[in-house]
Amino acid sequence: MNEKQFDAVLALDSFDRYGHFVSKVADWEQLWGVKSDEGWLVPAAPEEFEYFPLWPHPEYAQKIADENFPGHSATEIGLGELLDHWLPLLEQDQAKVAVFPNKEWTFWCIEPHDLKEELLNEMAKYE
Repeated sequence: MNEKQFDAVLALDSFDRYGHFVSKVADWEQLWGVKSDEGWLVPAAPEEFEYFPLWPHPEYAQKIADENFPGHSATEIGLGELLDHWLPLLEQDQAKVAVFPNKEWTFWCIEPHDLKEELLNEMAKYE
């Protein structure tokens, strides 16, 4: 990915970045979170809920984490692992998913079961 592509996608609004995320993750079957030596990044929002930030490409995850949460590294999550492990766990913990935060740390916030449904619907287009 070149810098122009990187900046163009980050310039999209939260909803359009969400759509980009869903289509890329369904196609590539991989995504990225960020973690440090203490574990996965799961911040709390001002509304007092936790959320799990995810990106469609490691370069977005790393550069944005570097600016907002230094000391965290982009870590790959397989789509199957997201669907079978992470989303049920997040739902159980009543956490939300922060889809594709940008440099200003704005993102599309979604319930885990809704993201699962969106991804499954998008994946059906690739079969």
